[in-house]
Amino acid sequence: MSVAESSEAAEAPAALREPETAIRVERLGKRYLLEGAKRALLSSRVRDDQAFWALRGVSFEVKEGERVGIIGRNGAGKSTLLKILSRVIAPSEGRAEISGRVASLLEVGTGFNARLSGRENIYLNAALLGLTRKDVDARLQEIIEFAEIGRFIEEPVKSYSTGMRARLGFAVAAHIDPDVLMLDEVLSVGDAAFQAKCLQRVGELTDAERTLLFVSHSIPAVRRFCDRCLWLHQGVVVMDGPAVAVTEAYEEKLLKVKGSFRAPERARPSTADAPAAANAEEEAPGRLVSAAVVNAAGEQTNSVRIDEDFSIEVMFDVTAPMRRVEPALHFLNERGEVIFVVAFTDPSAPSAINEVGRHKASAKIPGNLLNDGIHRVTIVLVTADPLVRHETVEQAISFSVFERADSHAVARGRYARRFPGAVRPMLQWTHARV
Repeated sequence: MSVAESSEAAEAPAALREPETAIRVERLGKRYLLEGAKRALLSSRVRDDQAFWALRGVSFEVKEGERVGIIGRNGAGKSTLLKILSRVIAPSEGRAEISGRVASLLEVGTGFNARLSGRENIYLNAALLGLTRKDVDARLQEIIEFAEIGRFIEEPVKSYSTGMRARLGFAVAAHIDPDVLMLDEVLSVGDAAFQAKCLQRVGELTDAERTLLFVSHSIPAVRRFCDRCLWLHQGVVVMDGPAVAVTEAYEEKLLKVKGSFRAPERARPSTADAPAAANAEEEAPGRLVSAAVVNAAGEQTNSVRIDEDFSIEVMFDVTAPMRRVEPALHFLNERGEVIFVVAFTDPSAPSAINEVGRHKASAKIPGNLLNDGIHRVTIVLVTADPLVRHETVEQAISFSVFERADSHAVARGRYARRFPGAVRPMLQWTHARV
């Protein structure tokens, strides 16, 4: 590159420059010795059954400004990975490089000197991250107010409760303007009110385009804050990609969330078959063929954004002409309780649905109705009056509703935590001073 080209590149707007690599991990591994392995070290080589690999062969890169979630079951290696990247523990093999100032919130108490006061620990942690005393002075009051520990800021940290340590730890990590922020289960920090503050603060930090590594068991939180996701299983990365795609695969594998259903293959009915079908007592006049969750783009999916419309499409066969067959949808929450039931109400097809053959019905669900989380749908084919159930497929399909941090939905207002209940409608409010 010439001097002129180099100068032009230096003067190019930041938005036009290719993001630099903030984190580079190459074949990272962490091995722990099990009971009896230390004695084995004195005499011979450690056997495979005397060691446990919490991480093995983990490699990935994170660009500046990327927001990466890390998911996996307990024992998958998520916290171990963050401890290595935060330099709390050393790897057994491989290497990790991080550019810029790093702030991390791991388990309670990590990085604190129990004999020092809360105030002294703020200065100590900030100094370790390269901040001057003047830098800390400018942020100190904001950190103390955010932590909500009152006069205990002058007391030794060893006298703090678990919640107080967690609040102080998050307050420090979230207010020192880090280039890279690492959070391990931030949703477990403090009580419900403080968790709401934490989520709101995480949202503010992600808006500022900081690099984020976010470990959480909360799939809605990962989808809300992260663009990309790593799925760890038994210390190995099994999937790395867009947050929605990875979390969909995770939910389908572990939580059995599946946005489509197809019945065993059966012959498609025709008008010629109708008399035989009508005389066969064992043959129901309606039978389910398939069902699917379809997003606003017309794609089958396992997850939908909370502020976007989506549809439930049902394909079914009518095998006898004398009965009106209609689909009904029973929406259930994560505990299997019925939230509401949707009946077929298409006035444009009052008689066509009686015809023998294959039919497709689609019910549009408006955005800002369901709460975030997992929902399941039982599909029933019925004759409405008098009510006769021809076929019921329990929890035929399931899907998760998620919210992005940049969502245009305003139903949550300024409330940062997950709303209680199965629905979260956005209603029309008016206001006036009186």
